[in-house]
Amino acid sequence: MNHQFKPGDLALIINSAAQQNIGKTVRLVEFIAANGDSFMHEGVRFTPRQVATWIVETLDGSKTLVGGYIQRNIMVSSGPCRQEWLMPLRGDFAPEQQKAKEAEPCQ
Repeated sequence: MNHQFKPGDLALIINSAAQQNIGKTVRLVEFIAANGDSFMHEGVRFTPRQVATWIVETLDGSKTLVGGYIQRNIMVSSGPCRQEWLMPLRGDFAPEQQKAKEAEPCQ
């Protein structure tokens, strides 16, 4: 699913390895391409991602996201999130079938 995200966009976390993050609104900071290089974020080296990923941050900078690769017990204000686990909170992102149905003339 390609939502054509860009840095600064707002998104809703719709899936996460840390269930507490689901439903939280975040701001997109930086895109990390699938199968690219390892990268650093806040002093932590991350291995190359196999899927498209965004560095996301809380809207107010508070440490309300659950992080930590192994134990998931670290509260953070930003970190990586799979693009497929994000839903855009701008523009028209209704499913294509719904858009087509709405475009049909009334009889």
